[in-house]
Amino acid sequence: MWDNICFLGVEKETENDIGDSVIEIVYDKEIFCKEKSVKASQFYQAQALGLKPEIILEIMIADYNKEKYVKFEDEEFKVLRTYKTSSEKIELTLVRGINDGNS
Repeated sequence: MWDNICFLGVEKETENDIGDSVIEIVYDKEIFCKEKSVKASQFYQAQALGLKPEIILEIMIADYNKEKYVKFEDEEFKVLRTYKTSSEKIELTLVRGINDGNS
């Protein structure tokens, strides 16, 4: 059941107040999603690499265009990996924070 909403984000180059070029994350794509738990095996495999997957969101493949960032329940996440579960669905494994996988 698609009972949650998330926002997919992309990096966009903008200018700050003094004219310097800065990268900001823009979340302009609202989609339905299904929250899933990270399986223990996935968690421990990622942790061995120094990463900490927080949640998995299942979305429709048609909604996903390789965006690297997700806002879900007012928190920002980075996409750690994707996994196609069917011809229509894909799972996004997310880590908290947007700076790196260790956030």
